[in-house]
Amino acid sequence: MTFFKRGRGLGALPGLVLAAAIAIPLAGCDTNEIVAVNDPERLRPEDLSGLAAVPALVAGATRQFVGGYSGFGDDAFLSASAVITDEFYYGDTFTTRQAADKRELQPPVLGNITDAAYARLHQARLNSRRAFAIVGEFSTPATAAADAATQAQLRTVEGYVYVTFSEGWCGAVPFSRVADTGPIDPFAVEFAAAIGTNQMNDTAVVRFNEALARSATNRLAAVGKGRALLNLGRYADASAAVAAVPTTYVFFLEHSTNTAAQNNPIASLMLNGRYGISNLEGADSPTGTFRPDAPSAGLTAPPTTAPGAEGIPFRGLQDPRVPYRVRAGAGGCFTGSVRCWMNSNYPDFESDVPLASGVEARLIEAEAAFQAGNFTTMMAKLNELRASSASLITRLYPRQVQVFPLELAPLVDPGTTAGRRDMIFRERALWMFNTGHRQGDLRRLVRNYGLPSNQVFPTGPNFRGLVFGNDVAYSVPFAEEGNNPLFKPESCVTTQS
Repeated sequence: MTFFKRGRGLGALPGLVLAAAIAIPLAGCDTNEIVAVNDPERLRPEDLSGLAAVPALVAGATRQFVGGYSGFGDDAFLSASAVITDEFYYGDTFTTRQAADKRELQPPVLGNITDAAYARLHQARLNSRRAFAIVGEFSTPATAAADAATQAQLRTVEGYVYVTFSEGWCGAVPFSRVADTGPIDPFAVEFAAAIGTNQMNDTAVVRFNEALARSATNRLAAVGKGRALLNLGRYADASAAVAAVPTTYVFFLEHSTNTAAQNNPIASLMLNGRYGISNLEGADSPTGTFRPDAPSAGLTAPPTTAPGAEGIPFRGLQDPRVPYRVRAGAGGCFTGSVRCWMNSNYPDFESDVPLASGVEARLIEAEAAFQAGNFTTMMAKLNELRASSASLITRLYPRQVQVFPLELAPLVDPGTTAGRRDMIFRERALWMFNTGHRQGDLRRLVRNYGLPSNQVFPTGPNFRGLVFGNDVAYSVPFAEEGNNPLFKPESCVTTQS
C-alpha cells in the first residue's frame, strides 16, 4: 500500500537549518539581529527554483491535493461531495452547509464550502508542474529511475486534480498557468478560459498516461485513468486501464494527530456535530421527526424503503461498508435538536481516506461488463468483492469501528437493465461511501445514462423543513471572476451534469 505522507516521518528539508542559540554580550549589538531566524516554513519565490526546492515542491503538491480533496481537518471535496448528494445531512447552522445540503448554492460572491478546496487543488496543480520540471532539470543517469517515479507521481496528482474538478464543480473551470520554471511572477499569469467536464477528464487521461509512461506499475495512475475514462463513458477503455490493479491494492490519503490541519476531516467535522449520515433523502413524506430520512432519537432500525426517495438508505441497510454510531453525549449535532450519526469508517483523527483501490478497479470492470451486455461477468465481479468483504473492508478502513457483521451475501441478477444499473451504482455507493465518488456517480447517471437529475439527486422536502433545489455541482469561486479576465461566470451552470 502506498501513502501520501502528511506529517509522519518527514525530516527537515535539505538546506534549511534552524539557527542555534548562542550566548553573546548584549552591549554594542543590534538586539533585533539576535532574534532574526530563518523560518523553514516560509520560502521566497527565488528559493523554489533550485535543487534544494525539490522536496518542498513535491511535498507541497501532495499536501495541497490532500487539503483540496480530503481536507485540512475542514470542509473540502470529501465532505462537500457527500452533503450535496445523499450521503450526508448538515447538522449545524452554517448557511454554506445548508446551501450545499439543500442543493441550492449561495451566489459565488457570498461563498460556498468548496471555495478553499478550489484554491488548494489549483495550488496542487501548480506545485506538481513546477516540481516535475525541477526534477527533470536536475536528473542524472544515476537518479533517473527514482526521478521517473517521482515525476510519475506528480503527473498523477495533476491528473486527480482534473478528475476532482470534473466531478465536483460545474462544467466550466479555468486552468490558468504560471511558468513551470524560474521565479514565480504573480504579474505574469497566463490566464485561461474555462474548459468543460469532458475536457477536464480528457486532460486527466493525458496526465495519467504520462505518469504510466514513466512508471508502468503506478497503480494510482491506473485507477485514476479508469475513473476519468468512466466519466467519459469509455467503458471498455476504463476496464482495460485497471485490469492489472490487484483487488487488494489501496492508496490512502493519510491523516494524523500531529496538528489540527492533519486530522481526518470527517472525524473532525462529525465530532463537532457538523454532519451526519443520511437515510433515504428525498422521501415523499410529511415533515417532522418521523420522516424516513430523519435521524430521530431511538430509531435503531431505520427504514430501507420510502415512496419517492432518491437517496439510498445508508443507515437503514445496516451494511458493514457504512458503519455508524451516534455522536457522544446526548447524540445531538451542533444544532442540538438534530441527531448526529457518525461515520465509523473514520472514527478518529488518524483515520486515512482510500482515494483509489482494487475494489474500485473491479467495480469499473463490472460496469464495463454491464455496458457490453456481459451480465455474467458483471455479477461475477460484484460477487467477487462481496465474497471477500471481511478482508477488503478492513483493508480499506484499517481503523474502522465495526458495527455490523462483515460478511456479505452474494447478489442475484435482477434480470432487467434498470435493475442491473441500479445494483452497480448501489454497490459503488456502499463500497466507496464517503470517499469522494458519489457526486461523480450521480452526475454520470444523468450525463451518460440519460436519467433526469431529480431522479438521482434528492428532491422535495427533507426532515429539517428544507426543500431541495436543483444544483448538482459547485460553482467557481468569486475570486476567479475578479482576477481572471477570460472567465465568464455565466458559463458555470451548477444545475447541469
